[in-house]
Amino acid sequence: MRWRDLAGPVGRLEPGALNAITDVPGVRVGHAQAASGQRTGVTVVAPPALPARAGTAVVNGVGELTAKLEIDERGVIETPVYLCGSHAVGTVFQAGVLASGRGPENVVLPVVGECDDGDMADSRTVAIEDVDGALSKLGSEVAEGSVGAGTGMVCFDFPGGIGTSSRVVGDHHVGVLLLCNFGDRDYLDVPGLDFDPPADRRESHGSCIAVCATDAPLSAQQLRRLALRPLLGLARIGSYGAEGSGEIGVAFGTATGGDLPTERIDPYFAAAYEAAHEAVYNCLVAARPALRLDGSMQESFPVGRLSAPRAPGRA
Repeated sequence: MRWRDLAGPVGRLEPGALNAITDVPGVRVGHAQAASGQRTGVTVVAPPALPARAGTAVVNGVGELTAKLEIDERGVIETPVYLCGSHAVGTVFQAGVLASGRGPENVVLPVVGECDDGDMADSRTVAIEDVDGALSKLGSEVAEGSVGAGTGMVCFDFPGGIGTSSRVVGDHHVGVLLLCNFGDRDYLDVPGLDFDPPADRRESHGSCIAVCATDAPLSAQQLRRLALRPLLGLARIGSYGAEGSGEIGVAFGTATGGDLPTERIDPYFAAAYEAAHEAVYNCLVAARPALRLDGSMQESFPVGRLSAPRAPGRA
């Protein structure tokens, strides 16, 4: 069950068939839980071919996206996008090097984004084999919520994790996948719902890594601009880019030729904005509560209080 099944459409544009980042042809996603048993894991978002044109954007930079400097300089990614808990970045980076098959004379800088799942797990326990597991599960179906890198994440003091959505723009698709670990409950905006302050308020307002993909023929400069729009979608649901938040976006394109005229780019910006907005909702609906490391239990998102489906454009 997903958000629009429970509460209706989000925005004005239509989603793709799967309403996921994998509606962009050839894009695949894989998740793996840490074999250690800790509530942490790895998620991989893979373009159909590499290198792929790409760009990055940052709203608040208290976080990490490895290879960002190279992406900004060259306008490409050379590996899939890997997502994990903060203290797993080194291991996942090394696993990405090994998975690339490139040797010492042919340097590669894997793209690894992280969020802090330290309330829920010890992400230092992630192993190279966990990354291999996520790569082995790449496919078009995208599980959401407490899966893969999202296993131990928190969103507005509810369980967080993975959320995805897509939009159709003419003959093209724009898809977004989020690693949701952000949000101040006081600012959470869900139409028709009011929220009590969390019983166990946490000081950190977390982070979000936004991965955006499209088959539209966008240049690297246009993809850099597109990478910002999912982060604007986070603001629609209540993010204000808290001081300790790493809100970081990366967008890649799968088209191999041509550039879209800049005057035609607005619908793609709107698509990324809308898809991210819905992806957060999908994450909140799918994620399940679990015990924190301190033994306390997360509070469940009140799915049962969602209203009947509304008309498009109302959420």
